[in-house]
Amino acid sequence: MEDDKSNKKKSKYIGDMASFASQGIQVASTGLGVAGDIAPVLVPFTNFLPLIKEIGSVFEAIIDIVEAAEHNKRTCKVLKERVRVAKLAVQQLREEKDEKEDFFNKNNYSSLQELAGIIKQIEKFVLEISQMKTLTKYIKAKNTEKKFTELCNDFDSCVKLLSFSIDVKITGQVKSISNELEQFKIDQDDLAKYLQDMVAGVSTDVKGIGKDVKGIGDGVKDIGNDTKEIKDSLKDLNDQFSSTVVKVNTMSTTMEKLLMAESSQNQKKIDNIFQVNPLKISDYEQDDIEDLRKNGRVSKWYNIKNKSEEFAFKTISEQEDQKLVQNQVTILKELHDCQNIIKFYGLTCEGNKWYLVTEWAEYGNLREYYTNNKDQFDLRLKLRMSLDIARGLNFLRAVEVIL
Repeated sequence: MEDDKSNKKKSKYIGDMASFASQGIQVASTGLGVAGDIAPVLVPFTNFLPLIKEIGSVFEAIIDIVEAAEHNKRTCKVLKERVRVAKLAVQQLREEKDEKEDFFNKNNYSSLQELAGIIKQIEKFVLEISQMKTLTKYIKAKNTEKKFTELCNDFDSCVKLLSFSIDVKITGQVKSISNELEQFKIDQDDLAKYLQDMVAGVSTDVKGIGKDVKGIGDGVKDIGNDTKEIKDSLKDLNDQFSSTVVKVNTMSTTMEKLLMAESSQNQKKIDNIFQVNPLKISDYEQDDIEDLRKNGRVSKWYNIKNKSEEFAFKTISEQEDQKLVQNQVTILKELHDCQNIIKFYGLTCEGNKWYLVTEWAEYGNLREYYTNNKDQFDLRLKLRMSLDIARGLNFLRAVEVIL
């Protein structure tokens, strides 16, 4: 009997302990729940201030980029508006920091850091798609729309995380991605038409291309809502054009960096890198019948092996920097595929006398031709020549060659 009573007491004791433990676990669980609801750790406003200033300065930089944009102007403006909204929002935070102390916590600090990083990416993207020099990499990769959409979505995600504390009137100014894509598509149509006009002035007998420009032109009339940067029918010539832009700009940048170093060996490095060698004067002979032009500075020469190949030899004066002219010609030689730009072949010398060798213009320059043949210039011819001039200048601007 005593054993039974003892066992019952033990059982009751164990049961009470289990109940007490259960209650303890419930209390602990409740305590954990309370801990989970603790407000985020506050961060001093001084930590936020550099991010707020950075967003403002990037916005100012984007304004300058958009004003100088030559391509994708609508897309650049769309992205500028997004950054403007962010700038207004953080500016409001700065002005109302005392009323919005709860905003300045660890979570929002991380989100604002991320937003500032995305805005820097937007600045870089806007800079690259606004100029042909840097736009070509997106044209060749055909990923402009993908990058644009990614930036917009990343921006939206950050703004949503912060919008609980930022004025909805401000964040509500951000347009939907679908509306922005419409502007993007218009830009892509304009770009395709621009490239169509550009390649119309590029020689079609380039090795490996062999395309008919007229046929290509017909292929881009109905671009419609196609968001591809380049129609398939433009691909070969466009790749040639893009490659020329990239090559010329790489050459120019390399020369600039070497010459800025101010070393006597840098010109030799340029000559070695680009394999610059003077033309052999022995391969040419002067046309003694043709009168000298430009006060005796320009003369007509032939290729001794092929008399049909005519060249203009322009004397380089002693006041001109022969090496600087040589570097310019090295770049200009790469533009041989553009029909609207006179062809440059290089430099040659006869003793101490240096010549710039170019394509021979039988009728002189445009001013001379117009002066001597005014009666032949009807409106149609004037418009045609104006178009050719514009194409040539446009091509030079695209490859960033300044004469």
